Order: sequence, then structure tokens, then C-alpha cells
Amino acid sequence: MEDNMCLKKFLLLGSLLCFSLPSFAKVEIKIVEPLRFQYLNTRQLTNDKLEAKGVIEISADKEDFGKKITFDFPKSGLMTNRKKWVKIEKYELELPEKEMIVTQETEHINFFAILDRRDLTKGETPEITEGIYTGYVPIIISEYSQEQ
Repeated sequence: MEDNMCLKKFLLLGSLLCFSLPSFAKVEIKIVEPLRFQYLNTRQLTNDKLEAKGVIEISADKEDFGKKITFDFPKSGLMTNRKKWVKIEKYELELPEKEMIVTQETEHINFFAILDRRDLTKGETPEITEGIYTGYVPIIISEYSQEQ
């Protein structure tokens, strides 16, 4: 009798889980391309500010359409060419409010790191300063959905 009752509870729990699984949709966010400057040649630097670019990919199911995603970046950071570290002044997102509403299954969003050119060329030789700079940034991502 007790075995029969345990079996019924197990079947009830299993059926509830099967019916509730499709309701848990998942938004996946990953950095497809890390922050990267193009190859820098110190003799060609003319702007006061330099910009590195990275790409974030957001993948969602159709059930996730309408969810709001917000992005928050740290105030500053670092990048390196494996010979020299440079300080990033600020991070930017191509979205003006640093937030978006999910409307597609896959979306790519550009983000940028801004640094002062003078921080890059502080008396070092071109062999140390030139190269491909890369960096990663911790991004705080929040997801909001409407009440059902």
C-alpha cells in the first residue's frame, strides 16, 4: 500500500515537472568578440580618444520576446597587448539607455572601451606600445519580464 502511494506521488511530481519545464524559457548572453583595438601604429595616432570594440550576442526563445535586458559596466578597466597595460576611461554600449527589449531570437550588440591616446604613448618605445590590445570586462546584466 505504501509503495503504491509513493509511486503515485512520484508520478504526480514527474508530470508536474514535465508540464512546467516548457514555461522556463532561457535567455543566453555571451561575449562573441572581446574588446579589441585594431593594430596600433604610434605614428598614425591622431585622435585624442581611442575606441576598442566588442560584440555581445543575446539568444532567446519566442517565449522571451518582450523581456527587458539592462547592462551595467564598471567605471574603468584595463587592456593589454601582452607588453603593456593601458587604463580604460569608460565603457559604452551602442544602445543609448544601456537597455533593450528582446524582439529577435539572436541579436548582436556592440560595446566599446574608450581610452586617452596620451595614456597609450607615455614615453615607451613603439615596440612596446604597438600591437593588438585585448581586454575583457565584467558586465552586470539584469533581466526583467512582465507579470503574467
